[in-house]
Amino acid sequence: MLQLPFTKTNSTSLVEKFLPYITMVEETTDVAVKAEDPKAIEGLKERLEFFFSDANIRQDVFIRKLLMNSDEKSVGVDVLLRFNTIKKFSDESSVLIQAAKELKDSLVVDEEKMTITRVTPFTIDMMNQNIPKSLLVKNLPINESKQYDVKVDELRELFENYGKVALVKLKFSSPPFSGKEDYYGPSKKRRNFPSGSANIEFHTQEDLEKAAEATLTTKGGETVEPKDKIELGATETRKSATELGVMLLSEFVASCKDKKEKRGDKKRSKPHPEADEIPKFTFDWKPKCVIKVKGLPEGCDREAMLSAIGKGLDVSAEEVMDRKIYVDYSRGQKDGAIRFPEPSDSVEELAKKLKAGDLKILDAAVEDAAILEGDEEKKYWEDFIEFKNKQAIQRAEEKKNRGGKNKRHKFGR
Repeated sequence: MLQLPFTKTNSTSLVEKFLPYITMVEETTDVAVKAEDPKAIEGLKERLEFFFSDANIRQDVFIRKLLMNSDEKSVGVDVLLRFNTIKKFSDESSVLIQAAKELKDSLVVDEEKMTITRVTPFTIDMMNQNIPKSLLVKNLPINESKQYDVKVDELRELFENYGKVALVKLKFSSPPFSGKEDYYGPSKKRRNFPSGSANIEFHTQEDLEKAAEATLTTKGGETVEPKDKIELGATETRKSATELGVMLLSEFVASCKDKKEKRGDKKRSKPHPEADEIPKFTFDWKPKCVIKVKGLPEGCDREAMLSAIGKGLDVSAEEVMDRKIYVDYSRGQKDGAIRFPEPSDSVEELAKKLKAGDLKILDAAVEDAAILEGDEEKKYWEDFIEFKNKQAIQRAEEKKNRGGKNKRHKFGR
């Protein structure tokens, strides 16, 4: 697994960067923990154990950066109280601190600084330690809306029979290549299409081995008959039962590495394509899908705009990206655009809220927001298609010359 180098930063800047993705709540006055709060304490302990676990930190960039890169090497109590699954049990810092204190073998509480950290620091060397303790499960059902038709808890329950499951992670990949739309660039970076598989990570190697012995359907590259067939039963949406494929994640990772090396050898043996061989980018755009936003506040960036879009549509920033709503904006500009994949009521709803000042970006109202129409809309899409074609040629030349870095442009995704 390729790991990017971490950059030294402080906890304040990290929180400011990531908080748009976390639902905000009003501050509340702390009160003493009451004796009748045992259920809240137990619920919070379970949540804290999960948030600070190796399994979660590997896939939670926000928590990982606070624990590894911030000055305090810890997570603020106020930050944790913004998490929805924490708020479900309590929004009082005193209750959360009490729960953390009861996990003294794994967590350290600093009541003066109001922070929580791990007894055992998380290090970069731990990033791949999940692989030897994980299974890869395949053939998960996907519904007609291209969403998983299975819940994480269903998978957890199936494999808890063999040991304590640390994490169930549904896997996503790039959408299938259509041969026309998004030929270059953005589609290769999107990871919002269900791949029909999931990683099941166990707490211990022993639990993994017990599960593998009973459930593997692929071993050493060969199909084998499992002792226990893992099956998802039929439901209202799943019309029939589904038998799942199971293999060791370590075997899958090794096979992917081998295939990549073989592709690299084959690729190096072929000449680089010339620019005139690059297929021309075309795009069948639809009207009334783009909102032009004018007078953006100082310090605005794509993340801030995505956060505002989420608030306007009452969804999370991740759901905004899953809906393929993109922001065309370069830092420092006063104007930008919000691009929807299809015309819908959401486009008009968002434009009205921005224009009226009901929806703000970085706590500031924009000067104007309007859905593009006519010549202005046509010019936007002509510029977009021209940019894509120039980008394709530039990337082909950089690849040919084995040099140069991709530049970020206003069209973003």
